[in-house]
Amino acid sequence: MVEIAESSFDPADSPNHTLSIRFLPDGFCFVVASLTERRPLYFCLIKEAGKSVMQQFTEQLNKLDSLRRKYSEVFFLNDDKAYTLMPSAILNESDKIAYWEFSTQGDSSNVKIMQDSMELCGAALLHSISAQLSDLLTERFPSIRFIHRQSILATQTMMRSKESGEESVSILMGNGRFDLVAVKEGVLQMANTFSRKNDEEFLYFTLNVFDQLKMDPYKTKVTIQGDVTDKDSAVTRLNKYVSDVTVHAHPSVELGKSFSKSNICQKQMILFDLPSCV
Repeated sequence: MVEIAESSFDPADSPNHTLSIRFLPDGFCFVVASLTERRPLYFCLIKEAGKSVMQQFTEQLNKLDSLRRKYSEVFFLNDDKAYTLMPSAILNESDKIAYWEFSTQGDSSNVKIMQDSMELCGAALLHSISAQLSDLLTERFPSIRFIHRQSILATQTMMRSKESGEESVSILMGNGRFDLVAVKEGVLQMANTFSRKNDEEFLYFTLNVFDQLKMDPYKTKVTIQGDVTDKDSAVTRLNKYVSDVTVHAHPSVELGKSFSKSNICQKQMILFDLPSCV
């Protein structure tokens, strides 16, 4: 178990806190943040060898005091690979499941279809979560909100583009894949996930997006986050083709002393940013 806590963190003040949960390939983590200041107060990472993620979470759900408390807001960051964008103009609750099944070729019989409204992007993002996990979380946290990581990335990219007035591309590096969001002329052009087995694959897909969308590599701002540094070979090689590449090492929220030097914040940046993006 890895824990980080600010000196001001008071678990008993949970009604004034938010809770954000994320499943990882071999465990799970969560962040407790101030509701008003939107800054992290406590972080916990659980990894137990020989146990499934669901088993670890179910066991800790009844053990950890921080997962038994009542919070003002509770979020679950969904990393499921199945998601699709639905234009707001055709958004219809009755057609949601049919649209999701058609776009993803997925079966909705054992999952719950969630909807993230992205008003800035003029679209909604539909994503799935297992019915078993949804029921478990909803029973413990009745008002929990399930948010897909791509929704956060798209919202961040759109806000960044509107503020600068420039074309923007955001990249979230993951394990064997990366998410890419592109905004041009104030319009969301793409939100997709690509394979990343090596640097060549990363460069191929990224530069192909620039080519397909006619984005100028000398003027487009590219922001990269996730488990990556500005010295990684993938970033170094992308810099040869794209002029403005920035690696974000910290979340957009304020970080206290206990968090500011931890690389956990960089690796889990999208989780730390979740409450301020929805």
